[in-house]
Amino acid sequence: MKKTVLSLILTLSLLKAFSQQNEGILLYDQKINMHKRMQDESMKAMVPEFRTNKMQLMIRATESLFKAAAQPNEEEENSDANGTTVRMVIRVPQNETYRNYETQKSVELRELAGQKFLIEDSLRRMPWKLAGETKKIQGYDCMKATMTNKATNQPIVAWFTEAIPVPSGPAGFGGLPGLILEVDVNEGDMIYSLTKAEFKKLAAGDIKLPSGGKKITEAEFTKKRDEFMKEMGGQGGIRIIRN
Repeated sequence: MKKTVLSLILTLSLLKAFSQQNEGILLYDQKINMHKRMQDESMKAMVPEFRTNKMQLMIRATESLFKAAAQPNEEEENSDANGTTVRMVIRVPQNETYRNYETQKSVELRELAGQKFLIEDSLRRMPWKLAGETKKIQGYDCMKATMTNKATNQPIVAWFTEAIPVPSGPAGFGGLPGLILEVDVNEGDMIYSLTKAEFKKLAAGDIKLPSGGKKITEAEFTKKRDEFMKEMGGQGGIRIIRN
């Protein structure tokens, strides 16, 4: 009888611990290869090759909200070949990505050139393929999945864990049988890596639909972004001020 009671207690404890793994806040590092985004060699000499931003993903069962964590804007000063002081203002866009895998709804707030745009859509199935490889990330057993972004023809590699039963991940990546802890976009162009997981009960308003931007379609936003990047010479979120 004692063994039966003890077994029942252990089972209930494990179930409770497992159920608590689907709600909380996960912190990621977003590592960007800045040089791969630049054509001008002189610009590359003034900008560090890699930049790391702090991001956070809030999860609750079948919904999630991904956005930048609190961080100050950064400024760096360098000198060009002519001795001119160049001040670079680096700012993390205040984008938000909401996913609801039960209602199959997607809402994204994207910032571009000082303007905010709201993109609402249904979730699209990501053509993941399991690669049969495993590794540990922050103590979690993870499995490898791959896909190719058809719009950009970029290879995507994701590592997910079934220990966290949430089909989400950073930057809108998801649709796998467990949370994505690491994503490699275009062979190191951009890498998201889990740094910390804190499972706890979230407040009712912690995960909410993004709002406040001009409604626009994905295609319309892509066109605006491409035009902006062309004007900026591929510098993205870096603004150059020459003194």
